Amino acid sequence: MPERIEVSRKLAIWTLVGVCVLSAAIGSSIALLAETGPPGKEGERGATGARGPEGPEGSVEVPDYGFIESEIEDLARELGDLGATEGRVEELEEDLGGVEDVVEELCFEQFDESC
Repeated sequence: MPERIEVSRKLAIWTLVGVCVLSAAIGSSIALLAETGPPGKEGERGATGARGPEGPEGSVEVPDYGFIESEIEDLARELGDLGATEGRVEELEEDLGGVEDVVEELCFEQFDESC
């Protein structure tokens, strides 16, 4: 059976934050070195040249999104009104809270302890 290591939630969160900060610091350091590093073999960069001529006018073909739009509309019809669904979820959560209270009372009456 593999060994199991347990850590507190607070330690796990601080470890994750530390790893993220360290990663950001390493990335920033590399970017800073890339920007301010020594000049290359060719020396400093020269002046920017003149802008070239503008390309020809043209049209860009946009893909047909009709299929995706119809799929979204079908899904919206299937899901119905999300506001009503959220309201129903809240009602069910309130009912579940009442049921949990009743179960807790029954456990206390039957076993003289909470479940």
